[in-house]
Amino acid sequence: MKKALATVLAISMALSMGACSTSNSGGNSAGSQTNQNSQAAKADFPVRSLQNIIPFSAGGGTDVWNRALMNQMSKVLGQTIVSTNMTGGSAGSIGVDYAWKAKHDGYTLCGTSETPLTIPIMTTSDQTSKDWKFFIAAGSPGVLCVNRKSKYKSMDEILNALKDKPQSVSIAGTTGGLWFALAKLFDSYGDVPFKWVPYNGSGDAIKGSVSYEADCVCASAGEVKEFVRSGDLIPIAVMDNDDWNFPEFGTVKAVSSYVPALKQYLPLKQFLGFMVPADTDSAVVDVLTDAFDEAMKSDEIKKFADEQLCTLYGLTGDEASKMAADTESKLCWDLYNMGQAKFSPEKYNIPKP
Repeated sequence: MKKALATVLAISMALSMGACSTSNSGGNSAGSQTNQNSQAAKADFPVRSLQNIIPFSAGGGTDVWNRALMNQMSKVLGQTIVSTNMTGGSAGSIGVDYAWKAKHDGYTLCGTSETPLTIPIMTTSDQTSKDWKFFIAAGSPGVLCVNRKSKYKSMDEILNALKDKPQSVSIAGTTGGLWFALAKLFDSYGDVPFKWVPYNGSGDAIKGSVSYEADCVCASAGEVKEFVRSGDLIPIAVMDNDDWNFPEFGTVKAVSSYVPALKQYLPLKQFLGFMVPADTDSAVVDVLTDAFDEAMKSDEIKKFADEQLCTLYGLTGDEASKMAADTESKLCWDLYNMGQAKFSPEKYNIPKP
């Protein structure tokens, strides 16, 4: 009898321990499953080639930087990354919209600069910087250049012409972004309005100015450097509050030294890189982050940055999000206050700078 009772007690204890074990593991089942799924996503990504949508034309800063980055990242990921230019829409909205509507699985990346941050106030799209995760590689100073055949040889000559006859001098650029905002500062606060000539990217805008479709172009130093070296373009002002030494050319004076009213609205800095939707699996984002970090450490990217007259940023995560949000705030509110936006940033909860 005692033996039978002991057996029953042993079985009961075993069942109880099993139940406790099941209960304890069940309490963490959701978290464990999520972690397992995330780890599985990281282990399985990428298993095929990736697509990188570049929402601007070939030859501009976004284009050349994305191609350089993707070349290095593909070596780390062990998969091909196919870069495709998809132009059109204000601030590159067509390419950005395509990337947004693709699966948020990390296989479709979207090349970016600061320009697409203005899409919500310029179009009917409602994605803001909070809807994306950014990988910010670098940036280059903005410069205002004139065509070598232009009758205007200095910033003073251009300002005098614009004061005598507004919009008598044309300037090329991409509508809705940084260079657009900088050009419109002349109109709104400098009282010297240029005639705006829009293009689907800085590359096309620069070519337009070189072929004399426009007197001037506002773009990054990295984007115009070859045309400055060849003598086709002449930098006459850096779009900042401090003078800047243009390698192989010399000192370029700050635009605010010519138009002091612009000083309080500067600097507005360029950034170049790519982004993915913010709800992309965190493990996939981790893989992309690791590949981006490795690419940024490479000698090839460091050399490329020097060639493009760029400052390296190498920002991801919270740092990249903060830079994007701060730039978004400044750009969107500046454009809205100048009367250049279709919608108020307040509609999209974009805080004032």
